[in-house]
Amino acid sequence: MLAFVERHIKQACATDRFETKSKVLSFALRTAIVVTLVADILNIVAHHLMNAFGLLPYDVWQGATVGVIISTVVASSLTFSIVYLVGLAIHHLSISRATFERLSRTDMLSGLLNRRAFMEEVAKADENASLILFDIDRFKRINDEFGHDVGDHAIVTVARHLMSAFPQPHVVARIGGEEFAVLAVQLTAQKRLTLAQRCNEMLAARPVNLKDRLVHITLSGGVADKESYASFEDLFNACDRALYLAKSSGRNQILHSDLLPEDFKAKASVAV
Repeated sequence: MLAFVERHIKQACATDRFETKSKVLSFALRTAIVVTLVADILNIVAHHLMNAFGLLPYDVWQGATVGVIISTVVASSLTFSIVYLVGLAIHHLSISRATFERLSRTDMLSGLLNRRAFMEEVAKADENASLILFDIDRFKRINDEFGHDVGDHAIVTVARHLMSAFPQPHVVARIGGEEFAVLAVQLTAQKRLTLAQRCNEMLAARPVNLKDRLVHITLSGGVADKESYASFEDLFNACDRALYLAKSSGRNQILHSDLLPEDFKAKASVAV
């Protein structure tokens, strides 16, 4: 009987039966009912077999009735207790595992995906996608003039702005100190570039209140289309070159890797 219960629990682990406490309770009740019915049937059969061989010193139905009552109480209470406690343990373990997995993929300051999780999402994406790298302009000046608390607030503000500008199914991540990455999907390449430019324009249009300080935040960015590159490294390097040129040629702008000057592409390729 215990082997049956153990096998039943293992099979349930492969489903969502321990997803919530109510599902755990429901599963424990159903299992207890099944085990109790099996125990009662076996009890009745055993009494009749013993009676057939003349081994029963009392009335078969009287003995079977008492046996069923005892087996019902014992089997139901033991089975329910074991399954419910084991189910609760599995439920809490699943929550802890899911929480750990989520935290291992999350940047703690911004709440966005971290670099590792973002690379996994890029690897899964189809060719109709663009990588966008954003970098907060003059971030060191923000830290130096207003302090690191304000700098952290600036990172959180930019993260929220990017999440608003690139809702799902786009993917947004923080991959470095003041550097963010977006995997823009589904739209045409031109629309993805336009979306990145509009995102920057909206942020730059008005000062941001960072802990009672009005600060102008702008972004520089580079864009590269996934379909144009064979590997993530090539895609990232192309996007990074566009970001570098955007920052070195005035900041507060978004440039596409396909539209960079040929001489800059050549120099950047050598540098990389």
